[in-house]
Amino acid sequence: MAHQQDLSWKDPFYIGLDNQDPAEVVLGTAFQAEIVEVNGAALHFVSGGSGRAIIFIHGFSQDWYAFKEIMRLLVNEYLVIAVDLRGMGKSKATQDDFDAVTLANDIYALTKHLDIHNPYIVGHDMGGMVAYAYARLYPNETRGVAILDAPLPGTPSTDLMVKMPFLWHFGFHRIPKLPERLIGGRVYGYFRKAFFTRFAKNKQAMTEADMRHYASAYGSREQLQAGLGLYRTYRQNQLFMRAHREELNVPILLIESDYGSSKPGPTAKQLQEQFGCRTVTAIVVEGCGHFMPEEQPQSIAKLIRSNA
Repeated sequence: MAHQQDLSWKDPFYIGLDNQDPAEVVLGTAFQAEIVEVNGAALHFVSGGSGRAIIFIHGFSQDWYAFKEIMRLLVNEYLVIAVDLRGMGKSKATQDDFDAVTLANDIYALTKHLDIHNPYIVGHDMGGMVAYAYARLYPNETRGVAILDAPLPGTPSTDLMVKMPFLWHFGFHRIPKLPERLIGGRVYGYFRKAFFTRFAKNKQAMTEADMRHYASAYGSREQLQAGLGLYRTYRQNQLFMRAHREELNVPILLIESDYGSSKPGPTAKQLQEQFGCRTVTAIVVEGCGHFMPEEQPQSIAKLIRSNA
């Protein structure tokens, strides 16, 4: 059980790390953590609030905790749910399938288990692939998706981007066995230098304890393999994307960072012209690097509120 050593835990909307063990999270009474078995996985999630549901899906090097501030900002208006993807964080994978379709099916099974109808899906980083797959698989079961600084394998922009030297980790993570040998036991140092301090623009947004918490979510060999599975299924995700070009009327919001450009990239236009997506909006958030939910939570929450 997490230690509660300061008075902040008396705040019902508190979400914070345990003072002694950053792997553990202390929740105020407005939030609760659960684990349910669905679709061949034991999914851990944190939820709070009531009303229309918003489901948050994290990316690689993080877990559900990345959305803590946005959840606090929205919990009085929505039912907010942040999920650990199968095999990562406190979720377990009984089957080693980490492609976007399987992960989207996990989320759908979770909505059925919780009797949630037409949620709004928010995916960051690799979680954005899952959000898009959810919209394709269950277009009548979501009122929209928001994709935050995420690759979409199969789109020309992503397929070109992942070949660029500064995104070397896409190729490295797909190599069998080698990443586990090099990263295993060094997850914190690897994540800190290769991701957290490298891709954040607001470098004060993530504390040392936050970084250690995220490293703990991939600390075991099984957890690390699950995270790497997000990259090792790139080809499967690419084929899924290319196979689905039928008309899609689910509203898609692409939220991009300004650390690369002050203007939206080409993905929105590609989704509209090549993949049948009828309603796509792209917005760039100022003063923001890759870790958008933590770097600019107020701006992200405002955009979600306006679209969810």
